[in-house]
Amino acid sequence: MPAPLLLLPPSHPPQVPAALAALAAEQDAVVTAAQARAAGVAPHVVRSLVAQGEWTVPLRGAYLTDPLRAGRDLARSWARAASMAVPGAVIGLGSAAVLHGVDGVPRRGAVQVVVQRGAEKARRRFLEPHAFLLGAGDVVDLGGIPATGVVRTLADLVPRLERPDALAVLDSALRRGLVDRAGLLRAADGSRRRPGCRRAADLWALADPRAESPLESRARLRCIEDDLAPDDLQVEVRDERGHLVARADMVFRRRTRPGALPLLLEADGRGPHDLPEAVHRDRWRANALVALGYDVLRCTWADTTSPLRIPTMVRAAL
Repeated sequence: MPAPLLLLPPSHPPQVPAALAALAAEQDAVVTAAQARAAGVAPHVVRSLVAQGEWTVPLRGAYLTDPLRAGRDLARSWARAASMAVPGAVIGLGSAAVLHGVDGVPRRGAVQVVVQRGAEKARRRFLEPHAFLLGAGDVVDLGGIPATGVVRTLADLVPRLERPDALAVLDSALRRGLVDRAGLLRAADGSRRRPGCRRAADLWALADPRAESPLESRARLRCIEDDLAPDDLQVEVRDERGHLVARADMVFRRRTRPGALPLLLEADGRGPHDLPEAVHRDRWRANALVALGYDVLRCTWADTTSPLRIPTMVRAAL
């Protein structure tokens, strides 16, 4: 059985020697139980920290001791723990995509790893093993964490996702410069014969780096699937003096009303737009667009969960 792991916070308890904390800092706050014992940390100290709630056990064989880690830092800690807890494991699928910096990856609640045939049967909580054959060029080193490369990650992941999530992942990979069109073609070719590959077959060509959020990607796909593909993305709208008023997420120019300006579709997501300052800016921008004669529609994440809600709204406004 692999040795248990310890995840140490930047501000470590006094029972944890500074040398061990320094080692943890080099390993995404992860050390093995053997390293802890070698540093003089007794097992009863670990049990005490767990009992006090300072450390938790998210993965059998690992301890999470830094409650302040979040986002991609937390993802790296979990990935590091999984790769050290399972000999030969390679971080893959959605977990690898997150490590690469891809947005729009659905949360799984488990670290997805690629293991040798037969090892996937050894199940443990918060670990999702998969038995894939990996070539020599399929694995990269992400700061000491073995993971599938971007092309291999997309080939494995995209066919498994729902279509809106899959397009969001592809858009993000392009936008962040993690892959180019040639890389997408290689990933698409590598995805053939995987379950779900036919469902995702058209998405590789639809990927667009101009989409700035997963919500925009999802909304665009809903329109495309109902034969209402936007004519353009991220279009600057200026007033009569040439001042920038807004950048429209999606633009539809084929209006049925003679002389009507293009229809603008804005994706309203959570986060920055919820802040008071951003709310005021959005309100000013919306008013300015209306004053210029534009029709503006807004959609939310909830709207994208229905295949017809957004295209019905757009078609009625056109």
